Amino acid sequence: MSEINRREICEGVSFTAVSDSRFKRERISASLIVPLNKDTAPANALLANVLTRSCREYPDLTTMARKLNSLYGAALYPSVTRRADYQIITIAASGIADRYTYDNSLVSAELARLLCSILFDPKLVDGTFCTEDTEQEQRQLVEELEAEFNDKRNYAIDQCVKVMCADEPYAIGRCGTKEDVARLTPDDLFAAWKKLLDTARVELFMLGSTDPAQAYDGFVPYFKDKPRSTDKKSIVRAAAPQVRRVEETDQISQSKLVMGYRCVRRDDDYGSVANYMTGVVLGGTPISKLFVNVREKQSLCYYCSASLANNKGLLLIDSGVETDQIEKAEKGISEQLSLLQNGELSDEELTAAKLSVKNMYMSKLDSLSSLQSHYLAESFHEKPLSPEELCSIAESVKKEDIIALSNEIKQDTVFSLKGTGGEES
Repeated sequence: MSEINRREICEGVSFTAVSDSRFKRERISASLIVPLNKDTAPANALLANVLTRSCREYPDLTTMARKLNSLYGAALYPSVTRRADYQIITIAASGIADRYTYDNSLVSAELARLLCSILFDPKLVDGTFCTEDTEQEQRQLVEELEAEFNDKRNYAIDQCVKVMCADEPYAIGRCGTKEDVARLTPDDLFAAWKKLLDTARVELFMLGSTDPAQAYDGFVPYFKDKPRSTDKKSIVRAAAPQVRRVEETDQISQSKLVMGYRCVRRDDDYGSVANYMTGVVLGGTPISKLFVNVREKQSLCYYCSASLANNKGLLLIDSGVETDQIEKAEKGISEQLSLLQNGELSDEELTAAKLSVKNMYMSKLDSLSSLQSHYLAESFHEKPLSPEELCSIAESVKKEDIIALSNEIKQDTVFSLKGTGGEES
């Protein structure tokens, strides 16, 4: 079992150490968390990629690579994610655990120092970010966003969310739009960088089998005495008075149907796990109601799954269907939800849901990156829990609680992307 130690460096800046002797590597990261905003999201996203290219001490890809190679082949990983109404900009460094270095060097201390150099002492040209670096990363990010757009399943889900949350931050993509990214300038990145360092809530992590003291001591001088907002709340709304229906067409062979629901948000540990399990009962296992009945018995779709975002009180059910089966699939999905709301939940379905949820939690223990993602998500809760603790809660969830929570699920939006024929994408 992992040993967890979490402490506050100052208001809005926390350091979490996850010690686990199974790992031969270590992972150190800094996540900067800010409210999603259409005006700042594109620059923040691009900034993550530009920052990891270089810093003042290592001003190009070659010198940065040489430094990482000297640290036993360490690596840097930028990422930008969205959780509820917040954008998360993460820069992580991964390297060999200190105990495995042949010269007793402290890779953890070097990686912490490198992360701080990247964040606080970047490569600047004439007082702003380098034009060439900005343009190269800009092109790559635009291409990445275009690829996401061309994944029609994800596109349909995003469109449904945009309709449901039209006046909420959650409707904003994790990187904003590709058009906004393409318009960014080095000066825009510089302004975003200054604002992030001054205002973002910060979650710092040290994971692996290395003594976390080196990383902690490396971070403290940069982050102490710089308090910032600790807000973690997101907008949660009731379902629209009437179900909204939006339809688009595309030259694809398989249509996409996404049904969006509003549900209650539970902030207590048991309630949030039970809420998540409600979505799993509906469409998260091979014997879930949607898989067994809508996909297998009725053959109404190619896939049908449910995902619940407890922080936002949203449930999304998405499926791939033949165009002429859209109405039947929608009816079949609605029927399965109604059956659950009326108390039809077998012991077998509940057991399968518990096993699925526990496997999902325990799989987070398999890698340092998934552990980091887990505790980053848990930082939005009052008390972060380990995967093992969440497994224990999942095992205790009662059938009647899932049925009660399902009755809080209210339909809000139906989005259909109708195929007119062509290549599937």
